[in-house]
Amino acid sequence: MAELEQPVTAEGSSGADPTPGAEAEGYMLRGVVGVRGHERALAKLAVSSEDELIEHRGLAALIHVVPYRLPEWNPDSIREHSGTIERAMRRCTVVPAPYGIVFREREQVIEFLEDQHVALEEALAYLDGAFEMRLHIQPSARRPEASEGEQSDRAATFYTALRRRSRAAFTLPPSETRVLSAAFLVNRGDWVSFVEYVDELDAENPEFKFDLTGPWPPYDFVRMTFLPREFPGE
Repeated sequence: MAELEQPVTAEGSSGADPTPGAEAEGYMLRGVVGVRGHERALAKLAVSSEDELIEHRGLAALIHVVPYRLPEWNPDSIREHSGTIERAMRRCTVVPAPYGIVFREREQVIEFLEDQHVALEEALAYLDGAFEMRLHIQPSARRPEASEGEQSDRAATFYTALRRRSRAAFTLPPSETRVLSAAFLVNRGDWVSFVEYVDELDAENPEFKFDLTGPWPPYDFVRMTFLPREFPGE
């Protein structure tokens, strides 16, 4: 799993003071893409009319202009954020950002790209040309009686077989009703055959129910930690 260090944010504003009564603008980070050579054309195609790219040294932050304050944590806003990243991933490789990272100035976005340049380049290389697939397996109503140990052994067999068909994988914390939850990083050219193989496992093992979703942006394969030095409203 690629991991980015703490993004750097400025402690003060170097720009002009906003007009009295006007709400200051902020820049919400959607993700980071590469813009070297042919990558720039793909990245520009990935940007919706409501977003923009801020480029720096072969990297670009996909950002959305928002009021500079704590973002609203509601399902519609989070869904819109995720939808933007999903559209971008269909055009190019993207390091997805979690919802809620807001910079105060464009210069801070560039500072972040500079400070995290090596980590972001490594993350893009690690995720290049891949989607995430998530799988949950639980016993079905048709399952024969089996001990928890036997179910765990079968789940491990499924995981091993699918791990061989992916670039990377790891298990997620299971729930009480699931025998396996896992995320798989699958090459773009292989995700359809990956789905077909899961369908085969599902058909061959009626005592289990396979719930596969995706393709998704690779949220589970990169961790972008954000601990700002200042908070909107302070």
